[in-house]
Amino acid sequence: MSGDTKPHNKYELDKIRNIGFAAHIDAGKTTTTERILYYTKRVHRIGEVDEGSATTDWMIQEKERGITIVSAATTVYWKGFRINIIDTPGHVDFTAEVERSLRILDGLIVIFDGVAGVEPQSETVWHQADKYNVRRIAYINKLDRLGANPKKVIGMIEERFKVKTLPLQLPVGIESSFTGVIDLVELKKYIWSDEIDHTGEKYKVEKVELEDGIAETYESLIFELSEFDEKILDEFEEKGKVSPERLRKAIRQGTLEQKFVPVLMGSSLKNKGIQPLLDAIVYYLPSPLDMPPVVGINPNTGEKLERRPDPDEPFTAVVFKIQLDKHANKLFLTRVYAGSLRVNKKVLVNNSGEVGRVTRIYLMHANKKEPVNFARAGEIVALVGLKTAKTGDTLSDPDHPILLEGMSFPEPVISLSIEPRSAKDEEKLETTLKEMSIEDPTFRIERDRETGQLLVSGMGELHLDIIVDRLKREFGLEVRTGKPQVAYRETITQPVRIERTVDKEIGGVRHKGGVELEITPRNKGEGNYVEIEVDGLSGEIQEVLNSAIEEALYYGPLMGYKVVDVGIKILKVLLGEEYTPLGTRLAVLRAMQDGLKEGKPVLLEPVVDLEIVLPQEFVGNVVADLGARGGELVRIEALGEVLQKVVARVALRKIFGYSTTLRSLTQGRGNFWMKLSHFAPVPEDELEKILVLQ
Repeated sequence: MSGDTKPHNKYELDKIRNIGFAAHIDAGKTTTTERILYYTKRVHRIGEVDEGSATTDWMIQEKERGITIVSAATTVYWKGFRINIIDTPGHVDFTAEVERSLRILDGLIVIFDGVAGVEPQSETVWHQADKYNVRRIAYINKLDRLGANPKKVIGMIEERFKVKTLPLQLPVGIESSFTGVIDLVELKKYIWSDEIDHTGEKYKVEKVELEDGIAETYESLIFELSEFDEKILDEFEEKGKVSPERLRKAIRQGTLEQKFVPVLMGSSLKNKGIQPLLDAIVYYLPSPLDMPPVVGINPNTGEKLERRPDPDEPFTAVVFKIQLDKHANKLFLTRVYAGSLRVNKKVLVNNSGEVGRVTRIYLMHANKKEPVNFARAGEIVALVGLKTAKTGDTLSDPDHPILLEGMSFPEPVISLSIEPRSAKDEEKLETTLKEMSIEDPTFRIERDRETGQLLVSGMGELHLDIIVDRLKREFGLEVRTGKPQVAYRETITQPVRIERTVDKEIGGVRHKGGVELEITPRNKGEGNYVEIEVDGLSGEIQEVLNSAIEEALYYGPLMGYKVVDVGIKILKVLLGEEYTPLGTRLAVLRAMQDGLKEGKPVLLEPVVDLEIVLPQEFVGNVVADLGARGGELVRIEALGEVLQKVVARVALRKIFGYSTTLRSLTQGRGNFWMKLSHFAPVPEDELEKILVLQ
């Protein structure tokens, strides 16, 4: 049995699903996507992550490492529905790829390892999906593995995320005896076996009776769904079961209203459970028509505007990713929310004011492109021809401007110096790095103000390792890099009120300025704010004040790192003919520099949450090593009979190169995962060492 997988040219918004797959690394996300591509006839052989042949892991670095690094878009057809899929990374260094994908998706399948359950990155993804109000299905994978326990995983999902789950299936067998699932909606048993078909494309379907175990779970499903349709109980009392169509309608309603999360099961690697998952995607996840209108403002007037998912509305779209392309230069991956766009039509980039002509439109299949003539509401496409658009920018019809909410990305926590091996490549290196930073909003490039060295910053060692590898392979640039350095921050610990004046001759012109300002510390993570408490200032002077403060905060008093979590109030500005904008700027810079020095500055360093999964016999060694690194042990918990999980908190600078150490401590059998927890003041005794090293 299989679904209808032919493309349908008829444009039906209710038959479109914009969905993503997300999970912790190694939970089986890309493996699941590969099966979906195969069963929907998008590919003709099943790609494997371990073999480096996965379709959506198209980068050479992904193939070699067996991980997803960039989110890949593709389109498949199933039972008359068009499913636009984005496969996202599971590694924390590439969490921005998940963030920007979730911003434009309507539905998400969160994949959980049937043994490990809720893991750190699946937790992060879930909260990111909450932020963007994305409807979800949970898929419990790897039920063929030793220690698989779907009931335990369901309990973890409910406990960690405070949600109600709705299991729609029961496993047939477990661990090595897992052969399929019982569908509680249809009351059918789906069995996959190599005897029937080793690819899993064909499977056996049997009716099931409401026996012990199944009857209890089925009744609980009925009572849960009767909240959405009171006739469900009537039908159940009359016939002893309820029609699948009526149940599906109620499940769809509950999923869209986020009253519960449907749960499905399978073993993607063993080709079991994928077709029912595809059915669930079209039955239960939203079409663009099920989503509320997008809300934005007119950038010229500030008026609040709405756009409905209708091809006849004014064109409105969001760029969620920029991909460098050898042939097309830049591909702007875009979700169209309203209206239509034809090739060679002009669009307005609302964030920059650019009016550009879209010269080509593509449907994407990983890194392959299929040209089309137009894009319509509800579709995900790649556009060519824009110049200034950035990730998160809104595109619209030039005659109907609208600005939608943008995207926010975390600041980099690690940096390293980089230089070309050949001096003639210096300009090419800087240009290429700037292009790569456009593609990846968590990757930054700047020059050290003191040494003139080129510095690149990112989310972790793996992130920067991939950047350096791409420079060599994609762009033919051989480079030398320094040791990874922590991207510190600076702040102050006590308020300062300061007044400074400047009287200076520059280029034969006298420049005078004077300001009084107050700098106060803010709570951790609150960010910086600027308040000008002076009336009657011209727009030019206000701009001078803001840009001077921004520059001063870029370079802290201790070690030249960015200053965070401070509030600045401008209390007085000297005005008059003798005072110039440049003089005012210089006065602000001097006041800020002196004020930050007087405010008892402290150096802040990134602290990470570290989770290590390892065999029980190595726990003592690992805990002792973490203690030697100044780490704080949070807890140790059992994962079945053999594995343990060690949770700790440790300064990022203390665990550079930790993967090598962990391999040594666990004979290669330990894995770890980390994410940024917070920035904390560097201890006094450690500060001296850091200052000396710098």
